Amino acid sequence: MAPSIVRLPPELLSEIFALCLPDKDSDRLDPGNVPTLLCEVCSYWRQTALSTPRLWDTLIFPSSRAAKRDPRITHLKYQKFIASGGVERWFNRCGPSHLLVFGEEGPNTAHPSRHPTLLPLFLPIVAKYARRLKHISVTINKARHLEMFRRGFPAGIYDNLESVAICCSLKMTRAELQAFSHFQTPFIPARKFKHLTFALQVANPIKFLVPWTQLTRLTMDDVGKRLSPSEWKAIFKLCPNLEHGSFVKFTSLGRQDPAMEVMEHQALTSLRLIMSGPSHLHWKILYDPVRFPNLQDLELDCRDADQRFGISILQKPASRKALSKLQSLTFSAPSNAHYHAIASSVERTVQHLAQQFRTLPSLTHITLPYHNFRLYDIAHLLLARSPARGYPEVGLTASVHVVLSGAADVYYPFLANISELGGHFNLASLTRATLSRNEEGWEESDDEVGLF
Repeated sequence: MAPSIVRLPPELLSEIFALCLPDKDSDRLDPGNVPTLLCEVCSYWRQTALSTPRLWDTLIFPSSRAAKRDPRITHLKYQKFIASGGVERWFNRCGPSHLLVFGEEGPNTAHPSRHPTLLPLFLPIVAKYARRLKHISVTINKARHLEMFRRGFPAGIYDNLESVAICCSLKMTRAELQAFSHFQTPFIPARKFKHLTFALQVANPIKFLVPWTQLTRLTMDDVGKRLSPSEWKAIFKLCPNLEHGSFVKFTSLGRQDPAMEVMEHQALTSLRLIMSGPSHLHWKILYDPVRFPNLQDLELDCRDADQRFGISILQKPASRKALSKLQSLTFSAPSNAHYHAIASSVERTVQHLAQQFRTLPSLTHITLPYHNFRLYDIAHLLLARSPARGYPEVGLTASVHVVLSGAADVYYPFLANISELGGHFNLASLTRATLSRNEEGWEESDDEVGLF
């Protein structure tokens, strides 16, 4: 070990260790990752790591589906770890008062019932640390797990619980609920409970009895069952204080009951809609059957390039009124794509906003992935909101995929002038994928470079 590293004070070393933690909480249990890896460097690092509570306050078991080996072998290994007191040894390094994160990662698959869960082994651990838990993550894939969850988890002592994640593959029928119409979770008395994450394959989310009125954030971005308009409305009726929502796969509003009364939800300011699979976004979902008069940030996560966004409905008075306070509009492309997959209707929507800039009067920022040959839309959008024209400025964050196809002399001069454009307008950032030349031609690298 280099002397300069050895001489670092433990306080500074602890801060460095905390910055080295993996992004996914479930990766902390891997012996090849921080924090366990730090204990194998030298005795000084081991002592410092073991006395840093932040390194040991989180224990999320990875899904058996993510295991490189046979999932059953991995599950058995976790069982032995829990039975031997591994969880207690892990958490004891935090001290007696540090808040904890505990649970199991959901299988994130269409058939979660085929993957074993550790829920039966969690009961004594949750009972022991309930007052110190700030997050719990559970997986329910058998009917008997409902009774374990309801009766085995203590109730009324979650003094510091802030968030809960529930992955459930059951239909939540009356037979599975033992003739009950709803499933009562043990978290209703948790006064600090504000964030709920659901991963439901079939069940209606309102089947779960949780402190809905306390929620300020609800995430349902891994749902197999499409939400109907009535279920969509019921969720917001249950959550009057919800400020941030993330949802996926709602049904077409064409099936909506014409007699359904529109309700207003005053608290919601941020909404994320995940478009998974070929689908048609009706902007009407933003004001019927629920209207969000204070919505400021809207993100449309396009998981497929085959997405359709209606433009004409944006011109209707009801739509413009509903989105009158919208300040930020984000179009997200798949994060794992080799290229920026952009639906053609997204380009048409942005082009419409560029030409009809009064459609969304409060819009100040657009974030989108974009093809380089449509950059003139960006220029139009900026010119329409130029301070010289008397309209509010628009900030723009765009990631541009540059396709050369033997015409580099055409693209590069145009991109070189973008910096001048950024100097005159409130253009937050614009990046292009870097390219390298090999024997077969140009190819894209993983890095991006800023154009200004």
